Amino acid sequence: MGAVMWRISLASVRHYWALFAGTFVALALGVALIGTSASALAATWAVPASPRAGNPSVTLEDGTGAAHTLSSGDLDLGGVQSVLAMAGVVSAFVTVFVITGTCAFGIALRRRDMGLLRMVGAGGPQVRRMVLGESLAVAMPAALAGCAVAVVAAPVAVEALNGTGLSPVDLRPGPLLRPLVFAAVCGLFMAVLGTLAASRRAARVRPTEALREADLDARTMTAGRGVTGVLTLVTGAVMLALAPGAGAEAATPLALFGTMSLAVAATLLGPAYLPPLLRLMALPLRWADPVAGRLAAESVRTSRRRTASLVGPVLAILAVVGAFTTVLSTTGAATEADDRARTVAQLVVEPSRGDSLSADDVRALRADPRVAAVSAPAELEVAVAGPDSVWKEQAAVADPATLARTHRISVVDGSLAPLRPGTVAVSREFADWYGYHAGSTVTYGVFGGRPVKARVAAVLEGGSAVPPLLLPDGARSAAAAPARAAVLLDVKSAGSARAVAADLTARVGADRVEVVPSARWFGEAATDQDRLNRLVLGVLTVPASLYALIAVAGTLVMSYSRRGAEIAGMRMLGVSAGQVRRMALWETLSTSALGVVIAAGVVAVGARAYRGALTVFGGEAPLEVEWGMLSALTAACVLAGVGVSLAATGRLLRQAGVTLVASRR
Repeated sequence: MGAVMWRISLASVRHYWALFAGTFVALALGVALIGTSASALAATWAVPASPRAGNPSVTLEDGTGAAHTLSSGDLDLGGVQSVLAMAGVVSAFVTVFVITGTCAFGIALRRRDMGLLRMVGAGGPQVRRMVLGESLAVAMPAALAGCAVAVVAAPVAVEALNGTGLSPVDLRPGPLLRPLVFAAVCGLFMAVLGTLAASRRAARVRPTEALREADLDARTMTAGRGVTGVLTLVTGAVMLALAPGAGAEAATPLALFGTMSLAVAATLLGPAYLPPLLRLMALPLRWADPVAGRLAAESVRTSRRRTASLVGPVLAILAVVGAFTTVLSTTGAATEADDRARTVAQLVVEPSRGDSLSADDVRALRADPRVAAVSAPAELEVAVAGPDSVWKEQAAVADPATLARTHRISVVDGSLAPLRPGTVAVSREFADWYGYHAGSTVTYGVFGGRPVKARVAAVLEGGSAVPPLLLPDGARSAAAAPARAAVLLDVKSAGSARAVAADLTARVGADRVEVVPSARWFGEAATDQDRLNRLVLGVLTVPASLYALIAVAGTLVMSYSRRGAEIAGMRMLGVSAGQVRRMALWETLSTSALGVVIAAGVVAVGARAYRGALTVFGGEAPLEVEWGMLSALTAACVLAGVGVSLAATGRLLRQAGVTLVASRR
């Protein structure tokens, strides 16, 4: 009997090709997205971590006595790898979301067919095997098509990634076999996963369903759907409730995955609350367009499964893109606001040529009588030994007392004084993460030098102005020169910072330094950071957004593939073609608008929770929203939905016209 059900599955896929086309396209593109992300990530893994031999190294022992040797100059690909991993997570989430909804929607559209199979003697397990067979019959060629697309797209994606500047070195496409196998397996797994719940529902269809005229008006909220929706709702709510007190690092995954959980819950519970909301939204349409508006309102009210399936893709992609863009943008805005609030220095000095300031430049600045203090931390990378590991950490050679004059820095533990040899100061984040306090011993090593055991003299809180480790001046010989300096002017000169900046530039030498007011420097730095953030957001969201737009179109095609009898019945009852088109337009606009509103609410809740975890000196963290990107995505979803719905309605109207003429004969 298994072979018989397999043949029935193949025949069903051939007969309902329009219904399965959406699933095929969604799955093929999902596999292509995952394969492209995996191949780009594999290209970063293929880059040697230490491209240059003979780099300075240092050997440290961890708390267990194991020796670890680390070298300087290793390429840091963690940033681009994190971006690609997040892009893969977004793509996988949207793919699972769309595939699951598409499979469930396809089963709901064929309840009468399932009832007919049950009526002629097919048992529940047989129907379930048939549905799984349909899934595999679509998934296998879709996975192959997605891999073919990934083969073409992967080299293009790697080259485009090189153009963004996110990677410190140019990446080269590597072997594609493993990424493609991984993507294909993921695609088949997602197809089966998306079909399992739907197949169980199909196996429970009663033979009497064959006598129903309405396809989508019964048992839209099953027990499994309701329980899963409530669980994801509770999970998302708990994550977002924990986010404000979790700290910035821990709050990021809590806010992102909490928002995603709420989006899933909103979609799963959609059949229960969407139709009443849509009826309220449709009230103005009843007055403005009585016939088409009433038809649209009744359609979205009675066809609850279809309504939820049309709202779902819009809700999912806007919630995911909105969450990621808002979290990243708000993080950058909060960091900038904290830096501005903590900076007391009126001027910032950067080298005109090269990457660092010379010692003569710093001495010339300090020698000027109008300058009250100059802090010029010399940044360097060090190795730090912990209880069971050794890792690289950012440090700087600086005087904490001078740094506290140019920036607002508070002492959490210990005392603020010049560092003596054998002492260090640490940031509050470093101390909280690794469990250090004033009086603790830190073992670190400058590359090319020997291990140093130092006592923690102070734990400081100063935002980005305080690196994880502040080292005494004795380590300066191994450190790079300072990349910039902050200049605090005396009281008399503070009011004319712009003029003093121009004069200092001329005195030290315009060919050596560039002195600018702090406000101008922060503005230019913010512009550069915004450009980088947009590149990251583009890598994260553009592929998944294009995929979601195609999923919106595919869901609409599936929906209209089974509405021929409905449209023909309207035409026979005297509804004009224009009224049918307007009905389709109002349905699409109302479902899209509701998806946008719910997504906005979900993102707002997640953003508020995440914002509570960020701290800005002397104020509240700003909330930054990428209105341009989200508005463009919203418009694209609406335009895609309207275009597909009107085109499908036009095709059905032509078919209904033929039926109407034939009936009159």
